[in-house]
Amino acid sequence: MAELDPAGSPSARRSRGQRIPLVQSTGEDGWLMTYLDVITLLLVMFVVMLALSGGPSDTPGQQLTEQVTMARSQAEPTAEADKETVGQPSLPASVRLAREARAFLQEAGLGDRVQVIETPGGISLRISNDILFASGEAALSNPGMTELEKLVPLLNRNEHHITVAGHTDNVPIRSARFPSNWELSSARAGSVVRLLEASGVPAGRMRATGYADTRPEARNDTSRGRARNRRVEILLEAPSETAANDG
Repeated sequence: MAELDPAGSPSARRSRGQRIPLVQSTGEDGWLMTYLDVITLLLVMFVVMLALSGGPSDTPGQQLTEQVTMARSQAEPTAEADKETVGQPSLPASVRLAREARAFLQEAGLGDRVQVIETPGGISLRISNDILFASGEAALSNPGMTELEKLVPLLNRNEHHITVAGHTDNVPIRSARFPSNWELSSARAGSVVRLLEASGVPAGRMRATGYADTRPEARNDTSRGRARNRRVEILLEAPSETAANDG
């Protein structure tokens, strides 16, 4: 039975010669192989799921960049709104009033017939006499009354003093009612004031004056220039500015 002796086997002799202990396998560590197989399967499953989902779309650096860009885009409108809010009070009162008047006139359909001019103390609304009056007359036409009535809500938005100024060209007028352009321009301004008062503008805020041809806007040697000079101006001035001018 020498061939069955483990000590005499070739493996045993090599083990003794190399001094390597011979460890015999047992069934007690079989669970370790099963555990490793399960872990391997789980890892493969996660890899497959990650591949099917398309993988991570961005690197961490790219994700951070996108977050910063998104935050900036969300903050920019607020920053612009803040700039407008902060900058708006710094605008001159006449500029703010002129913007408000132009927006109102556009909505009322008067943007091409009433001109808004900024003045040191407020604004001036310029209306051609050809819209308001017939030639040589001081009675308002029906279209002219309609145009003026549309301006009442704008005039009543604030407590500015209102000066209605009549202007003519330099063509002399001589009639029983209007001996000169002074009387004509003053009468036209008075007609506008009376209509505005009847339409709801407080009389205490208004005054009428006529300048005849002393304040032309264009040259009187052309028909176009004379048409520009024949006008009515409605000046809106802050109370403090009006008091300073009167003083």
